[in-house]
Amino acid sequence: MALVRLAWVLLVGTVSSSVLANAWVQTSGEPFAAYRERMAMHFMENKLWVSAEAKQQELEAVLPFEYRPNDTCSSHSVGVLMFHGLSDSPFSLRDPAQALADQCIHVRVMVLPGHGTRAEDLLEVSRQDWRAAVKSAVANFSSEVDMVYLAGFSTGGALVTEYAWQQPEEVQGVVLFSPLFKINSAIDWLSPWLAPMIDWLDHYDSDDYSKYASIPVPAIAEAYSLAKEVKATVLAEPGRVPVFVALSEEDATVDSAVTIDVFEHSFVAHMQSEMILYSASRPTNDAPPVHVVNTDLPEQRIFGLSHMSVHGAPHNPYYGEQGAYRICSWYQSDPDRYQECREAEQNWYGERSKVLQAKSDVAARLSWNPYFQDLMKHINSFIHKTQQSTVVSN
Repeated sequence: MALVRLAWVLLVGTVSSSVLANAWVQTSGEPFAAYRERMAMHFMENKLWVSAEAKQQELEAVLPFEYRPNDTCSSHSVGVLMFHGLSDSPFSLRDPAQALADQCIHVRVMVLPGHGTRAEDLLEVSRQDWRAAVKSAVANFSSEVDMVYLAGFSTGGALVTEYAWQQPEEVQGVVLFSPLFKINSAIDWLSPWLAPMIDWLDHYDSDDYSKYASIPVPAIAEAYSLAKEVKATVLAEPGRVPVFVALSEEDATVDSAVTIDVFEHSFVAHMQSEMILYSASRPTNDAPPVHVVNTDLPEQRIFGLSHMSVHGAPHNPYYGEQGAYRICSWYQSDPDRYQECREAEQNWYGERSKVLQAKSDVAARLSWNPYFQDLMKHINSFIHKTQQSTVVSN
C-alpha cells in the first residue's frame, strides 16, 4: 500500500493539491467581503465541529477577517496583512490584529489552504499552495492601502519573509511572531522521506475550535522544506527589508537558535530591524537591536514563553490568563493527566521542558504573553519608524 500511495502522489498529487487549495485562495480582484462569504460557505460544508451547538462561534474563529480604520483616523493608509501558522487559524492572530487596528492601521488576517476545516485537509496541500495564497492576498490588499506590511506567525512568518525578500519593492516591512526557519527537531529532515508512506505520527480529535490537534506528516514535510528554502533565500541576500521579530528562546516548535542566527546574519543588515527575545535564562537587557525580556516569572507561575504565547494577550477570553481554554495537549495520550492539567487551580505555564515539569507534572502550555502590551508598543514604533523613513526619503 505504501508503494501504491507513493506512485499516486508522484503521478497526480500536484493536481489534486492545487484543486483542493484553490477553495481557500482569494482570487484576483475578489472583494474581501465576497471572499469571506465564500469561505464561510466552504467551512460550513466541510468543517469538523468541536460542538455542533457552537457552530457560529467556531466559524468566526477560523474565518479570515479584517479591521478597517475608523473615521477618526488619517487618510494615509497603512495596512498589515497577516498569516497564521501550520494547524492554526486566523483566530491565533486576533490579539495583535486588534491592537494594530486600534492604532489606525488597516489589518487583514488570511487563512492558509488546508486550514479551518479538518486536519485531513492538510494531507494534500503543498507549500506551493500556501505561497500562491500569499501572493494573491498581497496583490488584492496592496490595491487598497498605500503601504503594505506583512506579518506572520510560525509557518506564516516564513511565507511572508520569503515574499518580502522576493518582492522588496512591494513591502514596507515585516513583523514576525515565532517564525519558522527550522523545526525544533534533530530528525525534521526525515519528514520528506516519511511523507509518501505515513500520514500521521499521532491523530487526535481537537477540542480546541481554533486549531487542529494533530498535523499530518506530509504537512510537516512541506513546512520543513519551506523553512529550509526560505532560510537559504534570506541568508543569501541580507537586509532586503526591515524586519521585526518576536520569539521565545524556549520555543519547542521552532528552533530559536536558528532564528537568532538568521537575524544576526541577515535581518540586522537593515538598520531598522529589531528583535524581542523572551528568555527564561537571560536577564532583561534593552540594548537595540535586540531587546531581551526575562520570562522566569515564579510569581505568575510562568517559566518561559511557548511558541504560541508570544503574540497572545492576557485578556483574550479564550486563550488568555482567565480564558475558557487551557492548552494541555502534551497529555492527550493520558486522559487522566489531561483532565488534571485542565482543572489544576494553581498550575504552572510555559513551554515543555524538564524545568517546567519539575514545577508541575501537569503543567500547561502558556497561551498568552504577560508583556503583550509592551510588545505591541514596540511593533507600533517599528511601523511608525519604517513608515516615516519612506515619507522622508520621498
